[in-house]
Amino acid sequence: MLEQVYLANPRGFCAGVKYAISYVDTVFENLQGETLYVRKEIVHNQRVVSEMKKRGIQFIEELNEAPDGATVIFSAHGVAPSVVEEAKRRNMRVGDATCPLVTRVHKKAKNIKDSHQIIYIAHRGHDEAIGTMGEADMFLVEEESDVENLKSQIDPNRPLTYLMQTTLSVSDTKNIVKRIEEVFPFVEHPQKDDICYATTERQEAVTTMIDSVDAMIVIGAANSSNSVRLLQLAKKTKPLSFRITGKEELNPKYFLDNQIKTVGITAGASSPQVLVDEIVSELQRHFPKAKVGLYPGSREDLMNFKLPKELLTQF
Repeated sequence: MLEQVYLANPRGFCAGVKYAISYVDTVFENLQGETLYVRKEIVHNQRVVSEMKKRGIQFIEELNEAPDGATVIFSAHGVAPSVVEEAKRRNMRVGDATCPLVTRVHKKAKNIKDSHQIIYIAHRGHDEAIGTMGEADMFLVEEESDVENLKSQIDPNRPLTYLMQTTLSVSDTKNIVKRIEEVFPFVEHPQKDDICYATTERQEAVTTMIDSVDAMIVIGAANSSNSVRLLQLAKKTKPLSFRITGKEELNPKYFLDNQIKTVGITAGASSPQVLVDEIVSELQRHFPKAKVGLYPGSREDLMNFKLPKELLTQF
């Protein structure tokens, strides 16, 4: 019987997600009825996207789904320069809700693309990876084993460095970087890695509490990289851990069958607090005697990004 529910802190929305959602909300309100298009999911969470759709915001996969001259916002994951150029050719009014930390990686890529060979540690096909790799020629690495395959492609007489997708596993990435260093001892290490503070802090929160629970519940979408990383991290120590997107996926029998008495809850950086509240309420409905509280010693996420001052005059 479930006895204790611990909430990880920080969990859920990060500053970049808050920034992107606030960006869309601000532009939508300022347009006063004009159709607003958003390219790709603004963040990887269906609850967030569906709520925006209810308000009349249109989501598209590519720019050709919107008319010339339309107002389009790029998602938090960023876009390749070719997408920006297409929007300019079609006289679109563009809003860029890219997370500032992703934008920082784009700028680094542009600054070094003529001077360095670049290894990009990322997940193939992820929206952030597609956008970043559009900035320069890069060698994509997903696993340690991929590093070996680059031996015949990288010129030892040219400078080499690496960049990272912001939502990767901290521990896994360290192992990949170590392997890059072993295979290419001449590699230049960046002054700072690219994994965002939110990813790091949410993974640290899970690591801190994992020994005090029987399992972790990770709230997040399957295409949310940071949510998947949180689950992988939890399952390394507590294999009963699982990921869900909403309360309807909870199975109380699972807790009983596996004798789970203490469970921790975390949420990916694009998961809203309302999902956490709903899942906690559902657990309490099935296990009314279970106590719920923040994990002792956890700290709040205080990071925030300010919207551009010119945003209201731009639209």
